[in-house]
Amino acid sequence: MRALVTPFAPAVVAVALLAQVQGVQANDCQTIYEAYEALSKAPAYRQTMAFAGVPPMELIAIGDAIYMKPGPSWQKLPVDPGTRASMQKQTMPSAAALKDCSRVGTETVRGQPATIYQYTPPPMEGAGPLGPQRVWIGTTSGLPLRMTSQQETTDVNLFYENVVAPIP
Repeated sequence: MRALVTPFAPAVVAVALLAQVQGVQANDCQTIYEAYEALSKAPAYRQTMAFAGVPPMELIAIGDAIYMKPGPSWQKLPVDPGTRASMQKQTMPSAAALKDCSRVGTETVRGQPATIYQYTPPPMEGAGPLGPQRVWIGTTSGLPLRMTSQQETTDVNLFYENVVAPIP
């Protein structure tokens, strides 16, 4: 039996391949979104942040209490219950808001296996478009372990164990 080849065959193959790639991206976007959702619901975490040209900062979230250390001392930020989840929804309203999601590799972060994803977050209100970012998502926990942004030259590390409230 001979295969039927038409002038449209290459286009049909291209559309099928594109649909497969987009499906993978959609799943990757969902994985990234779910990791950030899990972060907003984590009982406690500590986050260290390094930005180009700015002294390193640290943040601790325990329940709805948020503490920041922008310099030598801690400050407790006044937040209402549910603020963490609300802030997450503002910065990443849905998986569909993410663009160009892809799995780019695996790595071990502080002894934890992680999958590295690259994505472009939605633009923030009042700011210009954001460039590609990477997030290392723990294979076991599903939580973000590290985040980087080349555009902002940012490196963020997240810790979930032995987190205690600092003395402001």
